[in-house]
Amino acid sequence: MSIKYLGDNKWKITIHKGRKPDGKQDRYYETFHAPRKSLAQAREKELKQFFDKNKYGPRAKVSTIGELLFFWWNNLKDLGIAQERTLETYYGHIKKLLPVVGDIKLYALTAFEIQEALKGQYPDISPRTRKNIYSTLRSALRSGFSWGLTPVDVSTGIKIPKVEIPEKLILDFEQLQLLLEQTKYKHYLIVRMLTVTGARLSEILGLRWTDINFETGEISIIKTVDSRNRKVKDRTKTKASKRRIILDIETLDYLQAKRQSVKIVSLREDERLVFVADDGRPMRHRAVELTLHRMLKSAGLPQIGIHNLRHSVLTNMNDIGISIADIIALSGHADITSLLPYLHQTKTGLNLIDTIKKQTNR
Repeated sequence: MSIKYLGDNKWKITIHKGRKPDGKQDRYYETFHAPRKSLAQAREKELKQFFDKNKYGPRAKVSTIGELLFFWWNNLKDLGIAQERTLETYYGHIKKLLPVVGDIKLYALTAFEIQEALKGQYPDISPRTRKNIYSTLRSALRSGFSWGLTPVDVSTGIKIPKVEIPEKLILDFEQLQLLLEQTKYKHYLIVRMLTVTGARLSEILGLRWTDINFETGEISIIKTVDSRNRKVKDRTKTKASKRRIILDIETLDYLQAKRQSVKIVSLREDERLVFVADDGRPMRHRAVELTLHRMLKSAGLPQIGIHNLRHSVLTNMNDIGISIADIIALSGHADITSLLPYLHQTKTGLNLIDTIKKQTNR
């Protein structure tokens, strides 16, 4: 190890790491900016400890960003921290990151090196997806630093691309009522339940007959369905998502009629999913989406996505003055912070003078 003063508060730190496979000396060089030599010595000590620690043991197996990304992903999977769909998304991001930054070594990592490697990459994907890829990389690098795999936390130096998020198209109350009048479609009841409850599609598709109390008119959100992979999951999106919702009489009548018409299968009746495909498996996302699009077209309404229904319901409830606490009870959000993105601005403000006049004339 050595420290050499370069002038102008710059120090050259050299760390001797041993020998390379060809027998030549393996050294790490760093230019460190500090007003005093004691600070450079502290940095030298930090680097020495890092390289000594990473010479031996399992950490030596993770020496590049690519290896870190896979280690991080497997750690999320093993600990059950992320849901299956989230893991699939992360894995897709990793596949795109590997050709760009996968071979960069961790021991001499800098945010500048990563930012330069990422510059101009991913021109053919959406800005939002590009932003999410950067976020995945930052999360993995932050974990790598906490595990002692990198000498500094470079994640803070990686700038996330700015993305303009377009305002979601939502339906007003009259439009939602018009949508509910389109009753002739195969999966109408699913769309109806999405509309009257503001629930997620995964929650409605995860309903079992035992989750419906016809006496009280309540449904219990307990399980969910991954509608893309057609798998039942024994948990909701978050703890707060477990809840009960009171249905209207007409929707309950539709459910009663459906229950009387279902085919007998091997499972106990009350444990069966309410909504299944013709093959008896959980419904596909696409099947419900097609029904929604046909209903919207029939009603002469703008085309929106399934999740936009949830945004529409919650925004309309907020517009008519329903309390935030009651909206959260319906939506299953953990708090107002997670609810706010669903409450879109549709109200018109009244100027100060007319507001005072209106209050005075009451």
